[in-house]
Amino acid sequence: MREKIISAFFLLFFLFTTSLLAQSQKIPVTIDADQISFQQQQRKIIAEGNVVLEHQDVKVFCDKAVYDAQENIARIFGEAKIVRNGSTVYGKDIIYDFNTLQASVEKVRVSQPPIYGAAAGVKEEEQKYILEEGYVTTCDHEEPHYRLVAKKVTVYPGDRVVARNVALKVGQFPIFYFPYFSQSLKDDAFPIEISPGKSSPWGYYTLGRWRYNFDTEDRRNRGRIIFDWYEKRGQGSGIDHNLQTEKHGEVVLRYYRIRDELYRIEKEQAFEKQYPSRERGDLSSNRSKAQFFYNWQPNERFSLTSELHRFSDEYFMKDFFEQEYNVDPEPKSYLLATYSFDNSNLSLLAQKRVNRFFDETEYLPQLQYNFYRQQLGKSNFYFESLDKVGNLRETERNLGETGDAFRAYSKKVLSYRGRIGWLSLIPYGGSHLAYYSRDRLGERSVFRVAPKMGVTLNTRLRKTFDTSLSFFGERVDQIRHIFTPEVDYSNVARPSKRNDEIFQFDQYDDIEREQTITFRMRNKLQARNDERVWDFLYFSPAAEYSVSREGQSGGHFSRVTADLEIYPSRNISLNSDASYDVPEGHFKEVNADITFKSRRKVEIDEQLQTVSRPRYSVSLGHRYTRGDSSLGTLGFTYNLTPRLKFKNYIRYEYSSRDLEKQQYSLRFDLHCWWMDLGVDLDRHERGGKDTTIWLAFRLKAFPDINMDFSQTFDGAKTSY
Repeated sequence: MREKIISAFFLLFFLFTTSLLAQSQKIPVTIDADQISFQQQQRKIIAEGNVVLEHQDVKVFCDKAVYDAQENIARIFGEAKIVRNGSTVYGKDIIYDFNTLQASVEKVRVSQPPIYGAAAGVKEEEQKYILEEGYVTTCDHEEPHYRLVAKKVTVYPGDRVVARNVALKVGQFPIFYFPYFSQSLKDDAFPIEISPGKSSPWGYYTLGRWRYNFDTEDRRNRGRIIFDWYEKRGQGSGIDHNLQTEKHGEVVLRYYRIRDELYRIEKEQAFEKQYPSRERGDLSSNRSKAQFFYNWQPNERFSLTSELHRFSDEYFMKDFFEQEYNVDPEPKSYLLATYSFDNSNLSLLAQKRVNRFFDETEYLPQLQYNFYRQQLGKSNFYFESLDKVGNLRETERNLGETGDAFRAYSKKVLSYRGRIGWLSLIPYGGSHLAYYSRDRLGERSVFRVAPKMGVTLNTRLRKTFDTSLSFFGERVDQIRHIFTPEVDYSNVARPSKRNDEIFQFDQYDDIEREQTITFRMRNKLQARNDERVWDFLYFSPAAEYSVSREGQSGGHFSRVTADLEIYPSRNISLNSDASYDVPEGHFKEVNADITFKSRRKVEIDEQLQTVSRPRYSVSLGHRYTRGDSSLGTLGFTYNLTPRLKFKNYIRYEYSSRDLEKQQYSLRFDLHCWWMDLGVDLDRHERGGKDTTIWLAFRLKAFPDINMDFSQTFDGAKTSY
């Protein structure tokens, strides 16, 4: 049983240190131990057995310590632990100076989760530890699986780790060297990414990313250097840099360059074999991209946004940055300034074509004022408007301009909100008005007018039902049905100028005579049990009846649409929408996603902690566009064991009866790492398959690592 001599200790310690404290005004060191003895003449305290020395935010744990009260220094014998600001240092035979809060330690180990380290010696200075001849790692084993070794490593507790001339070792084998290493302990991105693999267009390859971080107190200044090697294409390099400031906004710069071996003149036959549908033309082997992004919002009302995209050729992004290309194959370069008022918005847009192989409308510039729908006084009338003025220019791919004009456009709508008993009535009227400095036929100073009017009628009905149902293990005790039927009539008069006479710069120039009636029935079922209330079902069918239209004789139903969302339980969700062309007698577009997750859980070591995850999940999707594609997708994840996960993604094109993409991968849990091993099978433009085998390592402590292989598939929404 631990002996406590608290009373004697405090009495002796008070008498012993009173004179010293009166002179130095130092905060005393509190000492607790199984046995405490005093040496009055030497002014020392000897503590043995479960010793704890505490001073300000520092605690020292050891088996034996000699504290010199006159010097305010403790000599610690044997193994010891120092805890300060959430950081833990383990060492042996320590001398701790409580005046400067610095320690001299030999054979030290540092624990600052998720960072661990060890060194031959350590110096503790204010707010940092300096490891000499040491290493850092995220592996908490005494003999870590990997380590970053350097002569000097500085750990700033809770902030970052900094080192220079660093070698990455796996076991005892060095595999990579880099001159500077900085890892923020607040960032979930590890500084090194190395991804080897093999694919048909690239051959064997290695993609490398080295992150750097130059944070200061008032800004974030970081980026990554890119170094890639492709067996068939050569070496590529680039940089992505991000600068964030409090006063001047955020800037992102991206540059990448490669001397593409396949694009060299002497490789013409190999080029034609790889890309038979491409024209060789004057394409250069020096291929590159330069991108600039800027965003500044000095206050809640004003914002300034700009993007610049410059590519060496139209195929560059598809060849080397396919995921970015799929998101936006033809990004625009522009400058947009916006100012928000309480009830309106003013913006100035300047947009110029930078890449001549894109079709694009240029705004040189355009000023826009958007007045949101507002109530006029205390009446039931509401008004809204949209006004645009600017110089616009049409450009065509690989050609110059095909037409330009000054345009002033205005749309005004006045509406009234009233009721007839239980029915809500909203009549409205307005017009499209535009001025063009010239039209396609060369006529000058052209005005275009297209009046518009309509009315909307709707109501809302509710009814609650008591039930005793169960869906997939989810009990439902009560259902509330909210039903909102709506009818909308819209009439756009014949414009004073036809579409083929006017430059079609954007959607505001595409106006035709039409009368339509839209019938819509919004249905929502809300479910309730003892634990929660949720939206069980949302269903909104709509039918559009075309009374008259330019070039149309007689009235008919033109389109039927439907949105459906079902969430019977936490583990199942369905989301779909469809559009049916009535005159043609076929669906124009159908999208559907359904997700299943197992109710059975498995305990998984996730980011160095144990969490529960579904045993499996399945996501099925379908994308149908008439005349374009009918695409089915499957995403499947299965936790084979707590340390082994299988994932796959399949995309099937029904029209060509071809698997466009297949991806299969295994994730291995390697204690502090995840190792992903996968294979991709992609259809290429020659009609064959590209095979990519890839290997990726992800640190659990820093999971936010950007790999360009994993297919993104979200499946259905999990809630409405």
